[in-house]
Amino acid sequence: MNIGQAAQASGLSSKAIRYYEDLGLVVPERDQNNDYRVYSSRDVEHLRFLHRARAVGLSLEECSELLAIYSDPGRRCARVKALVAEKITRVDQQLSLLVALRETLSGM
Repeated sequence: MNIGQAAQASGLSSKAIRYYEDLGLVVPERDQNNDYRVYSSRDVEHLRFLHRARAVGLSLEECSELLAIYSDPGRRCARVKALVAEKITRVDQQLSLLVALRETLSGM
């Protein structure tokens, strides 16, 4: 799929996708005939992850590290578990804050 289709499928803008590509977070194939980007379903999966991860406040460095771990078939389980547990704790804390904010707003 092209960048417009990848943008629509991931919820990101084309500009954001190009930025993530510049950072090396997503590396689409290139069409040999015209050098256009060709995004695979795996690329779109990574873009969706980036969209969600950035929305909850993960840094680009954290996103990069998580994507690298996800893409590495030889990843070390203990390290992955520790890193993921840390991120889950952070997301759970954010969820608690959002629920509290929602309750406050509902009571207004």
